[in-house]
Amino acid sequence: MVVSLNKISKIAIGCSIALSSITSPMLAKTLPISDIIVRGNAKVEKEAILSVLSSKKGQLFNEDTARKDIRNLYDLGYFSNIAIFRETTNDGLRLIIEVKEKPAISDIVFRGLDEIAEDKLREQLTSKPYAIVNRATIADDLQMIERQYAEKGFYLVDVSYQLRQKGDNEVVLEFTVDENSEVSIGTVTVQGNNYFSDRELTDKMALRAKSRIPTFRGVSNFQEELLERDVGFLLAYYKDYGFAEAKVAQPLLALSQDRQVVHITYEVEEGQQYRVSDIKFSGDLLFPIEELQQKTSLHRGDLFRLSRFRRDIETLMDTYGNLGYAYANVEPLTELDRQNRQVKIDYRFSKGEKVYIGNIDIVGNTKTRDNVIRRELEIYDSELYSGTKVNRSKANIERLGFFESVQVNKERADGNLLNLRVKVKERPTGQLQAAIMFTPGGSSTQSGWAGQGRYDEKNQSGKGWQTNVTGKWDGRRNYRLSLGFANPRVNDSHWSLGTSAFFSREGRRYINSEFIEERRYGGTLTVGRRLFELVRASLSYKLQHTQLETDTFILERFREEGLSSGITFALSRNATNDALEPSAGSSVSLQQTITGGAILRGDSKYMETSLDASYYYPFEFSDGFHTYVKLRGLLSHIYPYGDTAVPFMERYRLGGSNDMRGFPYWSIGPKFYVLRSPVDSAVSYNRGGNKKLLMQLEYFIPLIHEARIKAILFSDTGRVYDDNENLSLTDLYHDVGFGIRWVTPIAPLRFEWAFPLENGKLGDLEFIFSLGY
Repeated sequence: MVVSLNKISKIAIGCSIALSSITSPMLAKTLPISDIIVRGNAKVEKEAILSVLSSKKGQLFNEDTARKDIRNLYDLGYFSNIAIFRETTNDGLRLIIEVKEKPAISDIVFRGLDEIAEDKLREQLTSKPYAIVNRATIADDLQMIERQYAEKGFYLVDVSYQLRQKGDNEVVLEFTVDENSEVSIGTVTVQGNNYFSDRELTDKMALRAKSRIPTFRGVSNFQEELLERDVGFLLAYYKDYGFAEAKVAQPLLALSQDRQVVHITYEVEEGQQYRVSDIKFSGDLLFPIEELQQKTSLHRGDLFRLSRFRRDIETLMDTYGNLGYAYANVEPLTELDRQNRQVKIDYRFSKGEKVYIGNIDIVGNTKTRDNVIRRELEIYDSELYSGTKVNRSKANIERLGFFESVQVNKERADGNLLNLRVKVKERPTGQLQAAIMFTPGGSSTQSGWAGQGRYDEKNQSGKGWQTNVTGKWDGRRNYRLSLGFANPRVNDSHWSLGTSAFFSREGRRYINSEFIEERRYGGTLTVGRRLFELVRASLSYKLQHTQLETDTFILERFREEGLSSGITFALSRNATNDALEPSAGSSVSLQQTITGGAILRGDSKYMETSLDASYYYPFEFSDGFHTYVKLRGLLSHIYPYGDTAVPFMERYRLGGSNDMRGFPYWSIGPKFYVLRSPVDSAVSYNRGGNKKLLMQLEYFIPLIHEARIKAILFSDTGRVYDDNENLSLTDLYHDVGFGIRWVTPIAPLRFEWAFPLENGKLGDLEFIFSLGY
């Protein structure tokens, strides 16, 4: 008797079951299963098939159990056909499971890719080579590919697949992509807005109309997730200006006839603008009301700003968290008075129970040692929970500059314990540069080889040590070698120790084109300590010997040789978010250097005072588009003490890649004139000044975030003052420019184009290329 699968089980569609026996079906039901044989399997092991069967040796045969076995085998997803046969034996009933396996994927190929790299899609595929074909998994992969194209604005993409037979039971999975063209944005319109102009709103949106003039802000190809972001932005922007009942409808999209341009219209209902009439605090009050009022930024009479409102809630929760109430809740109740356009706020506290820190786990650090991260924590096991300390600990770890991201996750443990998991993602912290060059000989130069190299590591051996080695050789007599080492946390304490050494023989430009051969060697020793919070103090000692090796006649006032011995006192505060690539926060440093004198000795005797401050302000236009501005100011004064003049080469000059980028190296400063011979005209030289002022404005814009490539727009302003001049903001030098910063795995690269501003006009271009931060 042969029975089709449809007569036994309607679930296993596409499979069949055949029951063959010399006995009647009624007799088969009374026979035990003496053996189970599996046929047709090649990649799926027999034991894997038997493990899902409910029919077992020794049991009586049951058709309901056979239906279940069919269902279980089919659900594995490995078989395109299943057949079950039965035959009687002397011992009972033998079951034969005959399967036909689905083909395996031997390779995965893509056709039609242009806008997206194949590797990017391949690494996100769920289907893998040598796996059994699973059409549900392939369907997921099709959606993934469409999603990747949608993120780039290609909403008309058509993705399909086919399975090409290869071998007996193998197929090639081929994805075919018809990209079509990306959908660009034609216009962005806002309707219903009275308080803000169209431009005030559209200029801050992530999606912008396509323009012939390139812009670094926003994107001009349609992306659905950015559409939702802009809806949220409009709503938050209005509510941040007191429009508590503002509404933004789902935008209207109009696609052009050629389906290549979309026009976006946002409908806004502004409502009324509200001010705060009263603020109350209720519930579990642990602080005086006056103290809570001081911690909030919203006060009576202020516009009801959503951003301040949310920030006040977080501040109040952290205030309770600092007492150990990690699960304290602040429920803000608002009451709108539409007639008077006012809002009353009631912060209702529920303190919960006190919580203590349990385990603190560090994960994600493959290079950096645990102690380097743990010593930045301001919280400890079994300590009462403090939200402020947790936030400061996270900021301390980020400030190291060793990690792309830092997360502190809270996990509730038994009782009143709270476990913390610090998850970090490391990034490269070292630079290795090497170059070998051959210079062909010319009329005035000799041919020869030259080389230079640099190794710089900010996290040596994962211990947080800073090491650097730099070497340079011109193939002949000139060379330079420097070495440096610093331990910012000696034995995990707040003490730091650093040392460096250098020796060189190279030409140094004294006055314009005049190069003098010098031999220099020396070193430094620095000891520092954190005083409190982010403030550090340090003391450095530098010893240097200089010897001139030249037959060129040098006036005595220009000579600089002998022994130089000096100490530098420094007081600094670094509140940036990253030591290597800061984008938010501030840093300030005050230094006082004393060189020579009765105690330090040496052949030079002078003093120098300098103040250097930087401020970073971020602008976030969307979740993936973060820009920031850097403002820097430097003021320095170098002066003699006693009857010895400041060495000629130590006096201040500006110009070059590190300060006034639009001007040639050392071109800015007080000039003097030298008459070389009675028949020659006087030649001007930069004698340098004793005071200098430098101000820089830089705007950084991400171009390719994953590759760490940024564009930069900048402006420099500065001046060098002579001994008899007072500091003033007149007769300043200015320049403007743009450039590219690229942090490669080998070293950060700088490409910049700068123009001096003279009488409101751009001067000659200065191109800058350099390695390093």
